[in-house]
Parts: sequence; structure tokens; C-alpha cells
Amino acid sequence: MKKVLIVEDEIDVLEILGEFFRLMHFGVQKAVDGEEALEALKEGPFHLYVLDVRLPKIDGFELANRIREKDPQTPIIFLTGLINSETQAKVEGISKAYYLRKPVTFEKLQEILQKLGVLNET
Repeated sequence: MKKVLIVEDEIDVLEILGEFFRLMHFGVQKAVDGEEALEALKEGPFHLYVLDVRLPKIDGFELANRIREKDPQTPIIFLTGLINSETQAKVEGISKAYYLRKPVTFEKLQEILQKLGVLNET
């Protein structure tokens, strides 16, 4: 079973995303901040990371950089309410990283998952 690590500090969003990925047949690991996410990485390997940009303790970009130290290939999807040139540059500076603007629709999320090919992996 494919596994996803979802890191989101808004509990309602975290739960909805978790349910979406369960319906997509992913094993789901959740965290509400960057430090909890670093602990959750021990439960890997993961096939996908979904990270909020603005997280308590360790932000999404710092978390992604730490993930990349150990896992340079797994796709990362950033969730953000603010997309500007700085955010785009940070995302582009991280290999295999993509972003979706909040509020995220299931259609957009499914579309990017299909582009990444993670829905087709076994």
C-alpha cells in the first residue's frame, strides 16, 4: 500500500485530507506541526508528502529540506493560501515539489496525483 505523510495544522483540513487519501487507497500518517512530522518520518518510507507551508515549530519549507536530506525523490505537494514569487521560488528550489493553493479541491488534488503518477503505483 502506498503511504502519504500529511502535515497540516488546521485539524479539519488534516482530517479531510486524510479521508481523501484513504479513499485513494493510501496508508495515511498525519502530523500537526514540523516537529511531529520529523517523528512521523520514522514510520516511512512514504510515496508522497503533503505539507502546509505555514506550520508551527518548523515551517513546510524547512521540513521539506530535511525530508530531502534522506529522501531526494519522493514528490512533495505544498499547500498554501499565499502564492507569490517568493513562494514559487522556494517550491522550485526543491526537487519534485509542487504546490496547490488553498482551499484545495479534491479535483485539483486528484489531478496533480495523476500527473505525479502516484495513483498508478502499487
